[in-house]
Amino acid sequence: MRLFVSASTREVTTLPEVHLTVGESKIKQFLNKKPLETIEELIWNGLDADARTINIELERNPAGALAGIVITDDGHGFSFDEANEYFPEYGDTWKKKIRASRTRNRILHGRNGEGRLFALSLGPDPTWESVAAAGDGRVRTRVRGNSLRPLVWNIDLMDPAGGSPGTQFRVRIPDERRLRSLEPESAVPRLTARLSFYLLAYPEVTITYDGFTLDPRDVIEQEVDLALELPPEYTNDPNPPKVRFVEWKERVADQKLLICNGRGEGLLDYGSPYSYSILSFTPYLIAERFNDLSQREVHMIPMVDASLLHSAILAVRRHVTQRQREISSNVVSQLQDEGIYPYDGKDLSETEEAERQTFDLVVTVARSALANKLVPRKFQVELLRAALENDPSDLHEILDNVLALSDEERADLTQLIKDTHLAHVISSAKTVVDRLNFISALRNVFADTDKRNALREIDQLHPMIASNLWLFGEEWNFSQTEQGLTSVLAQHLSRLGQEVTLENRLQSVKRDDGRSGRVDIVMFRGIGDEHHTQRLVIELKRPSLRVGSEELEQVKSYARAIVRDPQYKHGAGKWKFILVTYDIAPEIEYDIKQEDREPGHADKQRDYDLWVLTWGQIFDDAERKLRFFQRRLNYEATEERAHGSLAKLTEEYGIGLTRTRSRQAASGNTNGVVPGQARRVDTAID
Repeated sequence: MRLFVSASTREVTTLPEVHLTVGESKIKQFLNKKPLETIEELIWNGLDADARTINIELERNPAGALAGIVITDDGHGFSFDEANEYFPEYGDTWKKKIRASRTRNRILHGRNGEGRLFALSLGPDPTWESVAAAGDGRVRTRVRGNSLRPLVWNIDLMDPAGGSPGTQFRVRIPDERRLRSLEPESAVPRLTARLSFYLLAYPEVTITYDGFTLDPRDVIEQEVDLALELPPEYTNDPNPPKVRFVEWKERVADQKLLICNGRGEGLLDYGSPYSYSILSFTPYLIAERFNDLSQREVHMIPMVDASLLHSAILAVRRHVTQRQREISSNVVSQLQDEGIYPYDGKDLSETEEAERQTFDLVVTVARSALANKLVPRKFQVELLRAALENDPSDLHEILDNVLALSDEERADLTQLIKDTHLAHVISSAKTVVDRLNFISALRNVFADTDKRNALREIDQLHPMIASNLWLFGEEWNFSQTEQGLTSVLAQHLSRLGQEVTLENRLQSVKRDDGRSGRVDIVMFRGIGDEHHTQRLVIELKRPSLRVGSEELEQVKSYARAIVRDPQYKHGAGKWKFILVTYDIAPEIEYDIKQEDREPGHADKQRDYDLWVLTWGQIFDDAERKLRFFQRRLNYEATEERAHGSLAKLTEEYGIGLTRTRSRQAASGNTNGVVPGQARRVDTAID
């Protein structure tokens, strides 16, 4: 039981304990969280509460052992009502309901509603005491947990609060626990690495750990300003927007592009987190035109300034590619200079060349774990080469027992080894690369409204798809148009509407002026033998058309009419009908998302299946199938390569692509780094 003390009448009211709304087994997983990971989560709670100052104090017993932890911040705190609302919930948080922090409009970290549960791993009695604004005054709230009863919170309203808003967390460390990972010499560098991107974005924030201030400059490996290929509307800015690319000495959590004002203060993050095995970095887009924006204007940046963000992402990708090459080259050059590089580069077979490339990648990722002295380093290098030559699966044992890898490095390399099988690296490499570039190019076309609406079905879209039917499954890649289907498909074509034609009758579609008309196209293929036949019928909808219930019912009617036709209704075969569109109306969402089927599978019958798929779904599915090969090649379908593939589409199909010559190229500076703006440390083996 707990006591409720009214701030106005000081009347004592007895209230029941507050229980988490989730099973105990789910919560007990948090009892095993790593101590430093827990400290980081508690720091993030303060940062998300707009704290400027966070102090972590380690309390010690007379023998000098760690006896307790106190974390104090000057954020906005939480009130009694907020504690009662948020602490009992699992997987939910007030942070999901807003885009930025309450008072300072900072980016938010926590989105899973789990951070407070980490505290149960440190000791038996985690306690928060918080002062927060409430009405015209302030209230002091205390929340107590118990690791032996992890589903229960005791939440108390204390005496009327004095002092400034903020929160203090306190936990007692049991005598038998030896949390060496929390000692400053180990914890400070790791916390600095984990929080450095945020400390750079918000320089007003100070975090002190047992008397040591976390300084992001201590963990910066390289800091360069990347010039952008700016859209015309940004070229007249007095100080043009730029990307500050900060590379870290230590592995940090994957970060998104941080959008900042001209003073370098973070406003919001954008895009997907960057994740690369070889280097860890954070890109900051800095633009003076983002100074003094309202919160609403800040959240409009991704829409209003989409072209600028696109340019920033291109610059980051180019620089990452360059840095990965530089780092790998430095590592390999050092091994060659030391005479311990295991390949001489002469007369290598395809398998040996693939093995060498894999070795370069593995040794680059593991460079920080190689021995400082030459003799043991040579031994490690020879073991890596032998494992790759004989059995790449042996690398797991070497990584665990020979190289002193961090958890993050081990995870990176384990995934890398899993995704690197020499036979698959060699086989079909060019096909995989070409297909990834093709998908990237088409994504570019469909993402651009003008290109998408200008895309012609007859002489552009159809020939592209007809030559790349692997998009619908590898089995259709070498299939042929089944001419015998023409009559039955044409007989029922009116069920699909007015402006629809078969792919082998496209030349008859003309406007009054002689140009090709805009129509939906039905493609058809067949594979099989005399015993069983599979048939594929694809209706390509115009990209400007959103598919709804009318189009779905039309294609259902068409499919059923065909399979019931006397020529085919008793045959041994299976039909697959696919309606392809750029966008789908909400009204058919439940038709294409059913519990017992994959997304898009709208109708499942004995003799046919009907799918309604967007181009995005088709591209995603094809990319998933290609990702296996993509990882083996350490291949990234960069925007530059996508543009190169688009140029090829321009040549073959007449799709326009305008590219602005970069100012870097015009000036002879092609690496995108502003001269005189780099602070670089070449990365090789420590």
